[in-house]
Amino acid sequence: MSPVLPANIFDPAPFDGRRFSNRSGASPTAHGVVLRWLLTRQRTPWPRGLAAISVTTPAARVDDGTIRATPIGHSTVLLQFGGLNILTDPVWSRCAGPVSWLGVKRVQPAAIPFDHLPPVDAVLLSHNHYDHLDRTTLARLAARDNPLILTGLNVARSVPSGRVQQLDWWQGHDIRPDVRATYVPAEHFTARGPFDRNMSLWGGFVIQTRLGAIYFAGDTGDGPHFAAIRHRFGAMTLSLLPIGAYLPPAIMASVHINPAEAVAASETLQSKVSVAIHFGTFPLADDPFDLPPVALARALAACAPAARGLDFRVPGFGVPITVHADEPPDGWRLP
Repeated sequence: MSPVLPANIFDPAPFDGRRFSNRSGASPTAHGVVLRWLLTRQRTPWPRGLAAISVTTPAARVDDGTIRATPIGHSTVLLQFGGLNILTDPVWSRCAGPVSWLGVKRVQPAAIPFDHLPPVDAVLLSHNHYDHLDRTTLARLAARDNPLILTGLNVARSVPSGRVQQLDWWQGHDIRPDVRATYVPAEHFTARGPFDRNMSLWGGFVIQTRLGAIYFAGDTGDGPHFAAIRHRFGAMTLSLLPIGAYLPPAIMASVHINPAEAVAASETLQSKVSVAIHFGTFPLADDPFDLPPVALARALAACAPAARGLDFRVPGFGVPITVHADEPPDGWRLP
């Protein structure tokens, strides 16, 4: 039985002329509560710094009828299909913060060195938080490849590129005639400083291709948007779903799904293959370094029998996953 969706679920993002808000009306935890948590939290130790991973350099292009997804770290994934190379939320910097020495330091270097990246045609930028919008990396990409950058409304002010297309929820942009990226809702928030909260939009992306639909969730809490995405675009061929930075729930539940919610989202999306992102790189919350994949495995084991066949993977960083898509019908084209 299909879930009943809110009547306004496919409307543009709520905006009061100054700030955006979640469709649910939920707000992120108040600044004072977050500050109290930061000052009193019992931080679980993370590794101080892990050695760079030795991986095979990605192919320059993939055009063999498959979708290849290579997790690079946190929410950065290299998507390759149909001769296109697309990056999600590219972050190669050692620190997620306003300057190189202030912010959350990464414990796992990017699995693929920047200079080993193939040419990048497009970037999907979910929102403006420092662990997703890395100006240094975006400037390097702009100088080297000048890719098209797709992102939410009012995010361009933070992006060092002249090729930025800003989108509202449910707005699409054709990367090429047979590939369309649509910005879709998420339950989250934005800010790069103390005074700009929610002045720019947040979201995820669905990429429609001949090989199937690809969903990149960005950062999100739980909500009916997963069912709305399935309703609008059909079953996903590949979903990139976050599983980390979910503890404590009192702080994180409204903005980050936990592993069990990621499993439920994968089931709702009817995703052929799901890949875990947003873990094991930046110590953003109280979940231990190695807990999210373990909690994901437990959630998968606890699934109802009908859902136990979910293909939800946690590949090593830098290890590509190849999804063999169904053959498109003759005469396929974007709707």
